[in-house]
Amino acid sequence: MFVSFLAIVSLAVVMRIEAVEAVAGVTTFNDFGTQSTVACAGFPPTNSQGGGIFAAAMSDLSPLWRGAKCQGSQDASKCNGRGSCVNCVGPACPDEELCGTCFNVRCTGSLDGETTGACTGRTIKVRIVDACPATHPANFCKIPQFGGTIRPIEACEQPGVNALDIATTARSVLSTFQGNLNIDIETTSC
Repeated sequence: MFVSFLAIVSLAVVMRIEAVEAVAGVTTFNDFGTQSTVACAGFPPTNSQGGGIFAAAMSDLSPLWRGAKCQGSQDASKCNGRGSCVNCVGPACPDEELCGTCFNVRCTGSLDGETTGACTGRTIKVRIVDACPATHPANFCKIPQFGGTIRPIEACEQPGVNALDIATTARSVLSTFQGNLNIDIETTSC
C-alpha cells in the first residue's frame, strides 16, 4: 500500500498537477445580441455561445487579462458629461490572448449592496468573446471623472479587479439580485 501511495505522489509530481483555485471578481451584464461584432474573431455577438455557455467580455485592467491592453485613450471629448458617450467607437484589442477561453463563474453576493435577493449557488460557464476596454467611451464616460455616476468597479474601469461583462441571460441563473455581482472565477475547459 505504501508503494502505491508513493507511485501516486510521484505521478502527481511528474504530471505537475496543480489545484485550480477560484479568484474573486465582479460582473456587470451586457446584451451581446445588440452588438454587431465582438473583439474576438470567429465568435458571434450572441448571448449564448452554444452548449450552455454564456458570452463574456473581460476588462483589460483585470489581473486575469493576457496580452497587451486595448488601444486608445480616455478622451473626455467623447463624453457628454452626463454618463454617456457622444462618439462611442471602441478601441481595437488586437492582442487579447484569452479569446475562446472558458471560465466557471459563481455568484458570491451583491456588488451593489442589495439586501433583497440572493445568489442561487449555481455555477455557469462563460466564454471570452469580447473585451471590456478601459479606453472604450461606453465604459469610461459612465464614471464620475467624466461626468457619470457609475463606480469604476462597475464599468470595467477599476485596475486590479477581475471584471467580467457577462450575457444578460445569465443574470437569473446566477442570482435573484437586480444589480451587479461579486463572483468567483475559475478557469475551465470549454
